[in-house]
Amino acid sequence: MNQPPHLTSDNVVRLRREGGLAHFPGLARPRCIDCARCSEAQRDELWRLLSSAEAGREEVHGADRRRFCLCVEDASGASLWSVTVAEEAVPPGLLEWWRRADTQMENGGEP
Repeated sequence: MNQPPHLTSDNVVRLRREGGLAHFPGLARPRCIDCARCSEAQRDELWRLLSSAEAGREEVHGADRRRFCLCVEDASGASLWSVTVAEEAVPPGLLEWWRRADTQMENGGEP
């Protein structure tokens, strides 16, 4: 098992939903979480959720299955950690972060 790096204010977490029978651009659009906008407690929560997603990782088979691609990047945009997990293995809390990231993007970065 490969744990994600501990998140600092220099990190960006990218979340991308893929797969399924139908393509819905709004659901497929990548989201990102700028850790500089998060408190230390929020970064710790996000790290725990990413870690539990890694623990639940399984082989994703079939074109009709949705999966999440999760990535942690450094300040230069270089990938430090990434994993693809079946949608049903993603912790509910991480799905909430994914939804909130979408709202932040629509509001110009405001929560």
